[in-house]
Amino acid sequence: SGKIRVTVTFFLFLLSTAFNASFLSKLQKWTQKKEKGRKLSRMKVLLKHLTLANLLETLIVMPLDGMWNITVQWYAGEFLCKVLSYLKLFSMYAPAFMMVVISVDRSLAITRPLAVQSNSKLEQSMIGLAWILSIVFAGPQLYIFRMIYLGDGSGQAEVFSQCVTHCSFPQWWHQAFYNFFTFSCLFIFPLLIMLICNGKIIFTLTRVLHQNPRKLQLNQSKNNIPRARLRTLKMTVAFATSFIVCWTPYYVLGIWYWFDPEMLNR
Repeated sequence: SGKIRVTVTFFLFLLSTAFNASFLSKLQKWTQKKEKGRKLSRMKVLLKHLTLANLLETLIVMPLDGMWNITVQWYAGEFLCKVLSYLKLFSMYAPAFMMVVISVDRSLAITRPLAVQSNSKLEQSMIGLAWILSIVFAGPQLYIFRMIYLGDGSGQAEVFSQCVTHCSFPQWWHQAFYNFFTFSCLFIFPLLIMLICNGKIIFTLTRVLHQNPRKLQLNQSKNNIPRARLRTLKMTVAFATSFIVCWTPYYVLGIWYWFDPEMLNR
């Protein structure tokens, strides 16, 4: 099972790298066209940052987990133990927060289009906040991860070394709180925000589609077209669905292991 897990990890690594790099390259061409006088849409800017965050996660998390599954022990020393643990969590925060930014931006574009159009810095502010929060929230990893060494019993030789959080928390509930905080920031809060944004979009679209024909025609003349709004709804629903499908199994297993560490030995 270990070989299968490593093989699948590296296969997904190659697949994800190829798709994200290809899409990022395509978005970069759009950016170059913008420099020639063609405006880059808000959505393409957001997708560029999301793709960059996904690529960062792919290049850090997958090779790290794959190699760790091969070596079992940690041979890279304490400095890389801390730095790579930090980068791993940072690269997990970034895509989750960027998904939130896209959901909020799309929701505002539907529910408050004039406010969004008049505030050109709102998008960049949200993107910057997502990256900053990712950097800050991953910070504790630099403190809690450390190297431990186990000897052969005589104290003359080391037989096992590992990068762990052992003895980093004074009380058991400190670690429980940190784990729950990380879980909430990576999954619970982003999911709730995405669901709320989708709900607001659905509510707004429902209200627009139930207007009388004359009012609906007036809205259409002002570029408030229901068809375009439906495309936005489909996009945000697709983001929320992919987030749930991809991350729910990971966190369900993580919570299961949290309450029942012996599950791996069965």
